[in-house]
Amino acid sequence: MRASSNLDLVARADLDAETKSSLFDVFKVGSKMLEHPTTRETLRLAGASVKAIAGCSVSAVYVTAEGRLIRYSGKANHRLDLLVEARAGTNGVLENGGPWRYALFFRETGKVRGAFVLQAAAEPSGDEMFLLNALAEPTGAALATAELLTRERRQARELRLLYEAQSGSNRTMAATIVRLNAHQAIRDSIVAAAGTGNGEVEIVEALSAITRRSVVLQDSFGNERAFTGVRGATSPSRMLVPDIQVSPAVLLSAEWRSTVIRSHRETLGVIGIFDPDDIRSEDDRFAVEYASAIIAVELAHHRNVAEVEIRLGRDLADDLVAGAGIVDTLARAEALHFDLSGSQRVVLISWEYPTPSGVDIGAAVRHELAAMRVPALISRRPDAMLAIVVDGHDLSDLHERLSVVMASTRGTIGVGGSATSEDLAHSFSEASRALHIRAESRRPYGMSNHDDLGLLRILDTSGDGVQLERYVSEWLGALVEYDRDHHSEMVRTLGAYLESGGNYDRTADALIIHRSTLRYRLSRIRELSGRDLTDPDSRLNLHVAIRAQAALRDNLR
Repeated sequence: MRASSNLDLVARADLDAETKSSLFDVFKVGSKMLEHPTTRETLRLAGASVKAIAGCSVSAVYVTAEGRLIRYSGKANHRLDLLVEARAGTNGVLENGGPWRYALFFRETGKVRGAFVLQAAAEPSGDEMFLLNALAEPTGAALATAELLTRERRQARELRLLYEAQSGSNRTMAATIVRLNAHQAIRDSIVAAAGTGNGEVEIVEALSAITRRSVVLQDSFGNERAFTGVRGATSPSRMLVPDIQVSPAVLLSAEWRSTVIRSHRETLGVIGIFDPDDIRSEDDRFAVEYASAIIAVELAHHRNVAEVEIRLGRDLADDLVAGAGIVDTLARAEALHFDLSGSQRVVLISWEYPTPSGVDIGAAVRHELAAMRVPALISRRPDAMLAIVVDGHDLSDLHERLSVVMASTRGTIGVGGSATSEDLAHSFSEASRALHIRAESRRPYGMSNHDDLGLLRILDTSGDGVQLERYVSEWLGALVEYDRDHHSEMVRTLGAYLESGGNYDRTADALIIHRSTLRYRLSRIRELSGRDLTDPDSRLNLHVAIRAQAALRDNLR
């Protein structure tokens, strides 16, 4: 509450003795208030009447402004203001234990119009309190009338000013009507286009006709959904890319003015209009905004339908790797247009989270497999994405494609072996094994196919491959170190020798060296490794170590 006037409202003159404690005289005062009601005069009469009725002084006066009580007069007292506010428009004693102080509120049609804080040495009698409360009613009515008259006078002044500016307003109104009619025509055209069987394409064509410019619609991954060119214009490349560090989307084209399409803060796509000089009219901008709102509804609907299919596909994928009944799964796959009659593979994809791009890994996997034309059922596991794909498709660049979308190469993919729908649980196990081997290797990011793991299928690569590397080092360490220091080929020579079954001629031919050179190398191998190449156990362990080293080097790329 704040003071708005220093007016002392407590009248010094007493009413005549006959008016004291007279209800009739209270009504007469109320009539006087309503003759020419002003806030100042009303409060002056009320203050004089309060003193005449009960001998009270008025220590604070409040009036209502903008729906709340503010101090009108009286010495500033923040604590008193809080006590009055706490009464919430209900008459009553403000506090006990001191001088009698009473909040008297003035109401009209249930609304508080003002208030007095009355103060006296002793509480007034019952009759006096009755008269004080009776006085509050005409005072509230007079304050409300004064406020109404003040508002009417203000409105009269405003109307006069409005009348004086009417000619200019009429021109503005006419222009507004023209603009509204133009906008209505735009809305009608776009709504009519949306009502056709091919809504997105028709809306883009309608928008191009309205703006006389080339218009393109792309989804959130930059795939073109519709394009209408003007004067031989060509469709732009991807116009936005997610970027959580800058904004929900970063626009990439300078000549194409882009409007991002969103639904509940989710980016669904983008509308681009060709305007290199940025000279679109207000109507053009309105048309783009309205079209984007309509297309948002279309895309959201498609998204909802897709989400239902995704959920059904996810459930089916989970059941297949769990070994569900073949009859049930075949029927459900057919409903999703997924062919389970041939062979499939299980693919597991694990990626860092969160990714720099902010793109959901599930959406990225679904999008990239679709772009590669690989039919898939996709599910989200606690630690990886699961995809059941139709066998026979090349997945070799899947990791690279996902790395671009996720703006990160820190992902691991494991591919299981080919299997029928009845045996996908086995392919799932193989994919898990391939993923684990890759993740625990020295190069954990990339893709490993179970079919290509060779010896690593049965070797333990847990603990970051430490045990396997120790095994290789134990049997080949001296030869590897010698090759590194002398740029020789002792390990390669030993491998060729063991692959040929110990045959000198075949080994020399494979290495394209003379038999004497081979004898020298094998002699050095025996000296460096301390192994007897005629011992079956030594030959086996050396051969396994060479195979393991090759698998670690070549298969985990």
